[in-house]
Parts: sequence; structure tokens; C-alpha cells
Amino acid sequence: MDEAYIIPNAEKIIEERMAPERRTFLQLLVFSSGLFAVQTFWGFNSATFPLYLNELTGSKTLTGLALSIGGVFGAVMPVIVGGFSDRTHTRWGKRKPFILAGWVTVLLSLALLYMTTSIGAAMLLSLFLYAGFFTAIGPYFALLPDLTPPGQRGIAAGMMFLMGGVGILSFMFFGARNWDTARHLPFVWAAMGISVSAGVMIVGTREPPAGAPSVFAEGLLGEAFRNRPVLIFLAAMTSWWTGLWMVMVFFVIAVRDMLHVDTGDAVIKLLFLIAVYVACALPAGMMGDRLGHRRVTAAGLVVLALSMAIMGFTRSVSLVWILLFFAGGGYAVVLTVAYTYYLRLIPADRTAGYMGLYMACQNGALLAGPAAAGLVIDTMGPRAMFICAAGFIAAGLALFVIRKPRQ
Repeated sequence: MDEAYIIPNAEKIIEERMAPERRTFLQLLVFSSGLFAVQTFWGFNSATFPLYLNELTGSKTLTGLALSIGGVFGAVMPVIVGGFSDRTHTRWGKRKPFILAGWVTVLLSLALLYMTTSIGAAMLLSLFLYAGFFTAIGPYFALLPDLTPPGQRGIAAGMMFLMGGVGILSFMFFGARNWDTARHLPFVWAAMGISVSAGVMIVGTREPPAGAPSVFAEGLLGEAFRNRPVLIFLAAMTSWWTGLWMVMVFFVIAVRDMLHVDTGDAVIKLLFLIAVYVACALPAGMMGDRLGHRRVTAAGLVVLALSMAIMGFTRSVSLVWILLFFAGGGYAVVLTVAYTYYLRLIPADRTAGYMGLYMACQNGALLAGPAAAGLVIDTMGPRAMFICAAGFIAAGLALFVIRKPRQ
């Protein structure tokens, strides 16, 4: 009965009757390959693109400006593209045309970025790079509920994020770490990883047949603001993602300074956290389906907040490894199960639009989180950054457990 208040019984029966058929393991695997492309891009964006821009411009200010474009586009593009996707009806479906157009734009931008020596051209191409990426990912995430019944979405999301974790880890090992010796390899690996995995997903996934394009009597934002469970969830998610971005962006610098280790050791600890998240993604999704998405999400947030808070106080390297293990598990839950929980709150005919709002909050937090982390580190030190991040995650948890009053 944990989540029964979300959908009245009559609506729940209708939803179950209209739900898509269950997918085979192979079908889920093919669909999940799309997140390999997404996380390969994020690996490039976080590990290689800053080095490329800094080397080209010679300015950390210009580098930061170019990277901030990602946060701006991430807060705007998914909402716009999602709205168009929900209203689209083509022979190829209503999601895949946007996914294909987005990834083609990304690949062309990557190729041109590698060849350019002009700062102005690089800044312009950055616009196309991020516009293409955020055009692709909103419809991709909206495709999961189009393809899978509610009872299978946890394991489907778990497989997605498992593949995504493999994508970012493979880029780090085979692409990013070769920057100093072979500048072309990160670009080549990113292009190969994205083109192959996105191509497999697009060719191998068949969208369910759609009727006529939807006509909505009310704007997306107006409808969302009247949907209290959605509004509370998005506010909670913005808070916990602010804390997560604080840690993920400044993790290496903070761990290096507070534990007095070299950069390589700090990077290994970050990779360990990511590896734990990859290993836990599928089990987390299965737990959500079995125990309830709301309950498991709340437990993951508790584990994550406690791990980050204790990280801010401990001086034991051994304890840090243990905390990173728990943090990786909590991170897997927040990425995987919270997403499938959100899908229960949104109307089926506006999935992409509501997923656009989801990503706008997630990526909008990217504008605030790193800025807050930098300020905290400069004024109070790296340990305070972990404690403040735990505070944002705890605030998100507090909002998340607010229940909609029963009718």
C-alpha cells in the first residue's frame, strides 16, 4: 500500500489494461544500449572536453563559460523537445526521430571540434554539441514507459543505468586517460561509443504504434504546477541533485586536499564509486519493483546523505573506501529507482514533456551545485563541501517523503 495513493483504483485498472506488453531480456538490452551513448557523452564532457577547451582557449574563464552552456541547454531543451515529441506522429514513431537527429548533431559537432583551431568556432560548435545531446536524451528517457509495463520498469531502468555505467567507465579507461599521449583517442572513442550504441538502440527498438498526435488543452507547466506529487518530487530532486553535483564535480579536488593524496589516488576513488554504482544499478531496479519505488528511493537517499556527511568528518582512508561503497549503492538507487517512481506520477500521454521537466531540474541543479561547492571549499574547506552536499540531499529527502493528502 506504500504507493497506492498515487493513482486511484479505477485509473490504475485502466492503466494496467492499456500498458505495453512485457519485453524480453534482449529487447531491454537493446533499448538500454542507448544509455551507453548518453554516459559516454557525459564522460567526454567531464573528463576530456574541459581539457580540450582550456588548451584551445588558454582561459579557464572561457572554458567555464563554454561548459556552463550545458547547464543552460539542459534546463531548457528537454522541456521544449519533449513537448514537440509528445505531439509528433511519424511512421518512425514519435521519439526516435528526435533521438536520431540529436545524436547526428552530436557526432558532427565532435568531428568538427576535433578539427577546429578557432576559439570562436569551438564556442559555436559547443552550442550545437549540447543542443544535439539534450534533443536526444529527453525522448530517449520518455521511450521507456512507452515500451514497458509498470511492473517491468524497475529492471528496465536498472539495465539502462548498468549499460550507462559501462559506457562512462569504458570511456574513462580507453578514451580519457589517453589525452596526454594521443589527443585523438578520446574523440574517436566517444564517436565510436555513441554511434554504435545509439545506432543499435535506434535500429533495434520498435516504438509501439501511436494514434493521432495528442492535443492538450493546457500548457505543460500549468498542468505540472497543479500536479502536487509531481511538483513536490521535482523540488525534492532539484535539492538532492544540487548536492550530488557538488560532490561529482569537485570530488577529485576535495578528496585530494582533505586526505592529502595525489590526483591519481583521488581519481581511483571516484572510479571505485562509479564501479559500485554500475554493479548496483540492476539490483536497485529489481528492489524497486519488488519493495516499492518510493520506499527504496527514500532508503537510498538516507544512505547517500549519511555517507556524504561522514565523509566530511573522517580522516581514515579505510573508512573512506567503505563510505564510497555505500555512496555508490545509494547513487544507483537515486538514479535508477527515483526515475521509475517519477514515471508513476506523470500522465502517459505527456511522458516526454514531463521527462523534460525532470531533466530540466536535474541539469538546472548543475548551474547551482558546482558554484555552491566552489564557494564552500574556498571559505570553509573541502570537508565542509561533503557536509553541505549531505544537507542538500537530506533536504530533498524531507521533501520527498511529503505525502499527497488522501482524497
